[in-house]
Amino acid sequence: MKLKNRCFSAIFAVLILSAGAVSAQCSKSFVKKQCMPKISPFTSNGQLNSTVMLAGQTAELMLNFSAGLNYRLLICSQEVLGAVEFKLMDKDRNVLFHNMQAKGKPDFWDFNVKTTQQFIVEVTIPVPTKTNGIIPSGCVSVLVGFKEK
Repeated sequence: MKLKNRCFSAIFAVLILSAGAVSAQCSKSFVKKQCMPKISPFTSNGQLNSTVMLAGQTAELMLNFSAGLNYRLLICSQEVLGAVEFKLMDKDRNVLFHNMQAKGKPDFWDFNVKTTQQFIVEVTIPVPTKTNGIIPSGCVSVLVGFKEK
């Protein structure tokens, strides 16, 4: 029985350390190396919105956009997560953009706003068809770039 407890404790410790490693990957370093080059030719607004997500999870983020600017909304994720779905919605939850309905299922959208307003960004991680019992997890970052018209 003690052997089972020790094995369980060892497995639990490995899982905790693995989660820490995944979390460490979802850092400024990941964003700087993998995501920031994709925001060009826009200038990053400087906000870092990153988290580790699992297949099947959905997350929402409220963001403010100012009138008179062009924007790039970029959803950057680790390849293990597959094609991440995202929607940009107004405060009444009317969908303004849905990447899965756009040609090529892009990971960004360029747009401008006529009046300063708040939008909802909804990010959904797909559930893979074959999991082999393993639920993928990885880093997802939501970045906003801007430039003057």
